[in-house]
Amino acid sequence: AVLYRDQGKYERAEPLLREAVEGLRQKLGLAHPNTQTCIRTLSGCYEGMKQPAKAELLWRELAAIVKEKAGADAPAYAAQLAALGANLLQQSKFAEAEPVLRESLAIRDKKEPDAWTTFNTKSMLGGALLGQKKHTDAEPLLLQGYEGMKQRQAKIPADAKRYLIEALERPVRLYDAWGKKDQAANWRKELEALKARASKVKGLCP
Repeated sequence: AVLYRDQGKYERAEPLLREAVEGLRQKLGLAHPNTQTCIRTLSGCYEGMKQPAKAELLWRELAAIVKEKAGADAPAYAAQLAALGANLLQQSKFAEAEPVLRESLAIRDKKEPDAWTTFNTKSMLGGALLGQKKHTDAEPLLLQGYEGMKQRQAKIPADAKRYLIEALERPVRLYDAWGKKDQAANWRKELEALKARASKVKGLCP
């Protein structure tokens, strides 16, 4: 299933993952790390299939069990909230995403203030506000989120580099929606340069 997932063959991976999740639930229980890892993989598969609503149910279930086991102020719980928030953004459920991401950011600001994931969460919260047309509230979060990720981009894993691009796309959308054409153009230029660098690095990979 993971092999199919890595090849982008989500339709072939999904039934295998569902079977694996059911078996793990029965044998090990939801609290077991192996079960949770498999559920995360299945959730990612649904999102790859453009079926985020199915993934949302799994992310909510994982968040609840991690909160119960790790605690309401644990970084692991913040990570699950961030994953749920990202899923809600994919579904354009911006009002629902806002409190989820605020809770995640509050934990990460306290426990992991210098982590790139904290700034990514800040950017996503800005995205939730942007989706609700709260432009003034969204602006500082979007700018701080992107700049923080940019300063820490060497620490971002290769398979997560896309989050930096997403964080830069949000200010472009903000200033376009706000009618601030000059600022939108400046951010769009930086976005195009970042995408060009990312494509060049990808092209150098074997």
